[in-house]
Amino acid sequence: MISIIFWLWKQEKTRTLYTANHVNIAAAMVRRNLSMPHRIACVTDMPEGIDRSVEIITPPGDFLDIANPRWTNGRPQCYRRLSMFRRDAAGIFGERFVSMDLDAVIGGPLDPLFDRDDDLVLFKGTVRGRPYNGSMLLMTAGCRPQVYEDFNQEAALESGRLFCGSDQAWLMHKLGPDEKVWDERDGVYWFGGAYNRRRMVPPRVLFFPGSLKPWDAAKVDRFTRDHYRMDMMEAA
Repeated sequence: MISIIFWLWKQEKTRTLYTANHVNIAAAMVRRNLSMPHRIACVTDMPEGIDRSVEIITPPGDFLDIANPRWTNGRPQCYRRLSMFRRDAAGIFGERFVSMDLDAVIGGPLDPLFDRDDDLVLFKGTVRGRPYNGSMLLMTAGCRPQVYEDFNQEAALESGRLFCGSDQAWLMHKLGPDEKVWDERDGVYWFGGAYNRRRMVPPRVLFFPGSLKPWDAAKVDRFTRDHYRMDMMEAA
């Protein structure tokens, strides 16, 4: 059994406001595209409006007071997600889990992405010099505990000087460049780059790491329009 984990929290002065509806749409897309045994959960203290089929995980509450002052202007401070690297993470998230951002569009089979033996896989960074993007990761609980145990405000400042993002910057700094990744060869894209050029394979998952989000891009992008939806029916 694999756990598919989403995160929902409220951040002051954020450029994107996520809601229970975004969780419900993400869960519906997973159900349409994942056949292996799984459960869907959301780490949140804002459960109102989330479909009852989505399990609620109480946020561990780690690192809420830490921020990267270089990552401002409404960008998300996501250090709370580093709790996934706790040694006791299995008791919180499950033995094997995937974390996905809510700004994903899922329109192809997920099983080939998640049915693998690697203890950690991350989405490849969106530009040269950034080995990883925080939009999606697959991991076995308890691996790489140094990511959690060595983190503090000083680490946030150091990694923030070297890389772009909050928890993403720390992952790049702490893990180095050699972890396993998904990229366009796996059908995992971001809205830009290879997705907007010549695609190597049809997209399975499309992320929107900038200010543009799926509910806006659906007006101009066919893949997003076809797949970013709640219903289980085939798109017209």
